[in-house]
Amino acid sequence: MLMESDKSLRAVGHLVKSLILSLCMLLSVVGFADSAFAQSNQGKAVSGTPNNPRITIKGRITDDHDEPLPGANVLVKGTSIGTSADADGNYSLTFQRSPGKSDILIYSFIGTESKEFNVSTSTRLNVQLKTSSLDAVVVNGFYTQTKETFTGAATTISGDQLVAVSSTNLMQSLAALTPGMVLVENNNAGSNPNAVPSILIRGSNTLISNESEEGVNNPLIVLDGVEISIQELYDLDMFDIERIDVLKDASATILYGEKGANGVIVVERKRSEEGKLRLSYNFVPRFSVPDLSSFNLCSPAEKLEIERLAGKYDTADGSMDEAYDYKLQLIRKGVNPDWLHAPLRVPFSHNHSLALSSRGEKLEFRANANFGDTYGVMKGDNRRNLGLNFSINYHLRNKLTLSYKNSFSLNRSVDSPYGSYSQYSRMNPYNPMTDEDGNYIKSYYFNPLSTSSYKTANPLYDATLSSFGKSQNQSWTNSLSGRWNVTKELYVTGQANLNLTWNRSDNYDSPDRAKYQNNALNDKGQYSLSTGTGVTTDGKIVVNYGKSLDSKGSMFRVSAGSNIQYSRKQSASFLAKGFIKDELSDLSFALTYPTGHPSGTDRVATSVGFFVNANFSLWNRYFVDGSYRTSGSSKFGSNNSFAPFWAMGAGWHLHNEKFIKDNLPWVNTLTFRYSLGYTGSVSFDYYQARTVYQYDSKYQYVSGIGALPKQMGNPDLKWQRTLNNNFGLTAAFLDNRFNLSFDFYSNTTYDMLMSVNLPPSVGTSSMNVNFGQLNNKGLDLSLSAQIIRNKDWFWSLTLTGGHVMDQIRKISEGLKNDIDNPYDSSKPKILFVEGGSQYDIYAMRSAGIDPATGKEIFIKKNGEYTFQYDQNERVAVGNTNPILQGSLMNTLRYKGFSISVATSYTFGSDYYNSTLKNKVENIDLNYNVDRRVFTDRWKEPGDHTRFLGIGTSSSSYQYSERFVERRNELYISSIQVMYDFAPKAITRLGLRKLAVGFGLSDIAHISSVKFERGTEYPYCRGINLIFRPTF
Repeated sequence: MLMESDKSLRAVGHLVKSLILSLCMLLSVVGFADSAFAQSNQGKAVSGTPNNPRITIKGRITDDHDEPLPGANVLVKGTSIGTSADADGNYSLTFQRSPGKSDILIYSFIGTESKEFNVSTSTRLNVQLKTSSLDAVVVNGFYTQTKETFTGAATTISGDQLVAVSSTNLMQSLAALTPGMVLVENNNAGSNPNAVPSILIRGSNTLISNESEEGVNNPLIVLDGVEISIQELYDLDMFDIERIDVLKDASATILYGEKGANGVIVVERKRSEEGKLRLSYNFVPRFSVPDLSSFNLCSPAEKLEIERLAGKYDTADGSMDEAYDYKLQLIRKGVNPDWLHAPLRVPFSHNHSLALSSRGEKLEFRANANFGDTYGVMKGDNRRNLGLNFSINYHLRNKLTLSYKNSFSLNRSVDSPYGSYSQYSRMNPYNPMTDEDGNYIKSYYFNPLSTSSYKTANPLYDATLSSFGKSQNQSWTNSLSGRWNVTKELYVTGQANLNLTWNRSDNYDSPDRAKYQNNALNDKGQYSLSTGTGVTTDGKIVVNYGKSLDSKGSMFRVSAGSNIQYSRKQSASFLAKGFIKDELSDLSFALTYPTGHPSGTDRVATSVGFFVNANFSLWNRYFVDGSYRTSGSSKFGSNNSFAPFWAMGAGWHLHNEKFIKDNLPWVNTLTFRYSLGYTGSVSFDYYQARTVYQYDSKYQYVSGIGALPKQMGNPDLKWQRTLNNNFGLTAAFLDNRFNLSFDFYSNTTYDMLMSVNLPPSVGTSSMNVNFGQLNNKGLDLSLSAQIIRNKDWFWSLTLTGGHVMDQIRKISEGLKNDIDNPYDSSKPKILFVEGGSQYDIYAMRSAGIDPATGKEIFIKKNGEYTFQYDQNERVAVGNTNPILQGSLMNTLRYKGFSISVATSYTFGSDYYNSTLKNKVENIDLNYNVDRRVFTDRWKEPGDHTRFLGIGTSSSSYQYSERFVERRNELYISSIQVMYDFAPKAITRLGLRKLAVGFGLSDIAHISSVKFERGTEYPYCRGINLIFRPTF
C-alpha cells in the first residue's frame, strides 16, 4: 500500500528525538561533574575554620524490618553537605556546626518517609526510616505527586492487594478494586484462556460500529514508562507488581493528552527492597473444573417427545413414523451419550515466578523470570507465557540516578481442536457418538432413514483430524532513564524506550471435516497464515521544580517537558484452499491460492507533545492545579495535525481548618476537589485521515503494476476530544478506620470520528469525518471500614460501586443502521439513535400471547396492537448498563492467618435472554433444546401463557420485548486463605519469609435471569495452591 505522510510532523519528530538523546547525554556528563563539585564542596566545608568546632555524627540507617538501607542519604539541611550509607547501612558525617544554633540532619531514601533530627554535638544516631504509604502519592508515568495536592480522580492499588483478591487473574483483581472499571462481559468466550477481555473505565467514549474497532475504548496502559497492549497486561506476572495507579479524569490523564480519554493504567514493577541478596519464588498450581450448572437440556426421551408434539412425525394414516420408531428404539436401548462433558477435562495449570534482587551503596538490581502454563477446560487448548525482565539502577551520590530496564515476553497459544462448545450443547441426546466398531460417526441426519434430511456434523469426529489453530506473540523492550537532582528543589528526568514486537497466527481446517463432505476438491480445507511486526521508539524529558513556601504547608511545584513517539507496524496474510489429505497441511500442498499472493499493510504513525503542569498549595488547606499540553499526530488531517489539551482543578482540605479540628476531632480527612479539562483519543487506524491505495497485480498499466483508492482521505479531519468534569470527595474518620471516596463525573466527547457514506462515483464507499457527540455521566464510590484493628486481629470491609449512563447526542446517517452485536450474534442488533444510549436494547414492544389465537400481540410506536412484526417499529425496551455495579471485599486476619473473600454485584441492568428465545420458544428441532420448552406453552384457545405453542416459531430476526428481563446478580468470584509464618519459625530453614495458602475462584453465580453461560466456551471453577518462600 502507498499512503501520504506528514513530512512536517516527521521533521518535528526527528528534531525532538535528537533533542531528547542529546539531553540524556548531557544529564550523564553534567551529573558526574556536579557530583564531583559536590564532593569538593563537602571537603571544603569539613576543613572549616578554627572558630567553629567540627562535629561527627555516626550511626546506622535501617528500614521497618531493621534491614540496612545502603545508599540512604544524610544531608545537612540548607547545605550541600552530606553522605550516603554503606552496604551495611552505616554512615559517618563530619561537618562544621553552625554558630549559635543546632543543625538539622535530613535522612532520606527512595520509597521511605524522610526524617529530620537536631544535632549540636558529636554523637551516634541510629535511624529507622518507615516505608512510604502507596496511598500518599500518585504515579502518573511522568512524575510522582502527593495526593494531598492532587485534584484528579485516581485509584492506587498495591501488588499485595491484587494478590489478595486473586493470585491467578490480574484483570479480575484490578476491576474488583477499582471503582468505575469493568471487564466487558463476553458470554461466548467464557473461561477461554486465549480470550483477552476488554476493559472500560467510566464507560465508552467512542461508538463501536464493527469488530475491528473493538479496542478503541480500552484505556492506555503504561508499564514502567513504556506503553504496552492489553494482552501484555493480561499475561503480566502479578507477583512482580509493586503498584497500579488508575487515572480517570482530565486532571489525572492530561499529560497523556491525545491518549488519555479512556483513562490510563500506570503499572510499576517491584524494585530491590533490601541490601542483602534476596531470592523469592512464587508457585501457584491450579485445577479447573467445568461449570455446566447453567445448562438445562432435554434428555433423549424428552427431546423425542418435543419433536413429536411439534408434529415432526405426524402421518396421514396415523401410523407410527419409521424415523420416530428408529429413535425410540435407540432410547430404549439406553443410548444417552454425555455430549456436554465429551470435549471437557479437569486441567492442571501452573505459574512460576522467580526474582533475584540486591541493593548496594550505589548499585541496585532486580531480575525476574516467570513462566505460566495454562490449560483450559476444553481438551487440547493451551496458553503458555514466558517473561524475563532485568533492571539495574546506579546512584551517583544523591545527584544522579541512571536506570536500565530490559524485558522480554513470549506467548504461545493453541486453540482447542474440539471447536466451539455450542456444537456439543446442541447435539441431539439420542445420537450415539460412535458406531458399532467404536469409531466416531462423521455426521447425523435428522431422519436416519433419509439422506435428504437435515445433516449435523459430529464435532468429536472433527476433533480427531489434523486441524489446528495456534498463535505466537513476542515482545522485547529496552528502556534507559535517568534522574538528575540539580538542586534540592530542581530535578530533571528523562527516558528513552525501544519496543519490538512479532506475531504469527496459523489456522488449518482439515479437508476431511464433515462440512466439506459435498464440496469440490478445490474447496476442501483451508490454511490461513498471518504475520506481523512492529517497532515503537519513544522518549520523554521532564523538568521538575518544587519549593516549600513556609512552615504551614504552603508549596509550589511546576513540571514541564516533552515526549515523542514513532511507531511502525507491518502485517501480511495468506490464504490457501483445496487440500487432498488430512495430514498434508503444509501450504505447498494446497491446490488453489485465492488471493494469488500475500496481502499486507505497512503503517507508520508519529506523535509529539509538549506540556506544562503547575500545582500550588496554601497552608495545606487550599490547592489548585493546572496543565496545558499541545500534541501532534500523523493520524489526523494535515490541516489539523496539532491540537491543544488542558486541565485545571482545585481542592479544599477542610480537615485542616481550625473549626473542623476544634469541633470534629474524629475527622481525619475531609477533602473536596473539582477538575475540568480536555483529553483526546488516538486509538484509531494509522491512516484514517489519509487516502489509501490498494496495489494489486490485477491492476495492470503500461508502466507496470497499478493501484485503486481503497479509502478516501480527509485533510480536515480533526481530533476527537473529550471534555471531562469531575467532582470528588475524600473522607476518613476515627483514626482512619472508616474511609469514603466519591466522584461524580460528566464526560462529553466532541468531534467524534465516524464514517459517512459516499456516492459510488467517488470510488470508495465511505470517508471518516468529525460528526458525532456522546456524553457519559456517572459516579464512582468506595467505602472501607476497619471494623477490628488490634495486635492480633484485623477485619476490614471494602465496598466499591459505580454507575454510568450515556447519551448519543449526534451521529452520522451511516451509523443509524442495524449493527451486529460484536460479542453475541444471537442478541438484538445494535441501533444507534440520537438521544438514546449505545447500550439500549431495541425490540418491538409486546402485549404477550393472545389467549384466543396463540399469536404474539405486538405494539406499534403509536400504541396500536398488531400481529405483524415490523422492525421499523422497534423502540428501546431496556438498557444493559446496570443501575449499580461494583464489588465487596472482605478480609479477616488473625496473627499469621488471613482470609479474603471477593464478591461482585450487578443491580438493575436489562438482559435480552437469547436462551429463552432460541432454546425455549423459537426452537430449532434439529438440535437439543432447554427443558423449559415444555412449560408455559399455548395449547388451546383460552390459555394465558408466556410462550407460543410448540411448533410455532418466529423469525430469528424478530426481537420481542418478552425476552428482556431485569438482571440482578451476585457473584462470589474468589476466596483466598493464606498463612505467613513467623520469622522465628523459618530462620533455621534459611528463609526470611514464607507464605502458603490456597484459593477458590468462580465459586457461586446467583442471578435473577436464567441463561446459558459460556455458550462457545464453558466457564469453570478453580482451586489453586500458593507457595511463596523468600530466601
